[in-house]
Amino acid sequence: MKISLEEIARYMRMGTTLPEGELAVRIDELVKEAPIKPKGIWARFDQRFFLCGTIGSEFDLWQRRLSLLSATDALIAQAIGAAAVEQVMDDLEAEVKNSLSKEEKIKHRWSPGYPPHPLSMNAEIISLLDATKKIGVSSTDSMMLTPSKSVVAVCEVIL
Repeated sequence: MKISLEEIARYMRMGTTLPEGELAVRIDELVKEAPIKPKGIWARFDQRFFLCGTIGSEFDLWQRRLSLLSATDALIAQAIGAAAVEQVMDDLEAEVKNSLSKEEKIKHRWSPGYPPHPLSMNAEIISLLDATKKIGVSSTDSMMLTPSKSVVAVCEVIL
């Protein structure tokens, strides 16, 4: 999986400025070291596609270890994980688009938790996709996803 340096920088709140020097070297080292195991699943039900993607639980352990050693590495790891899981979701969305008939298109991808869609939808979608069994994603009682770098999303079909 190719993770965009631009996306990593964006998740590090660097705007359009790309990392240089020692920071760029450290980002490259951590990208190579990161235990990213992309997995995804999607299914269509009527006029909606439900998607779920993750980069796996090993990443959580790695990120937690880094956070104990270096605040800078923790920030970089968080950005790498966010960029990686978004790439997983972009790849899933591309698969969805390839499955559409010529007359169909999809609206933008959205996730539960953004109004008016309650965060509680995560558990429903995970159950619908059997994502816990198939790719290891679950929702806690407080409606957080585990592994932490996981995303649930919906794409609606328009004709």
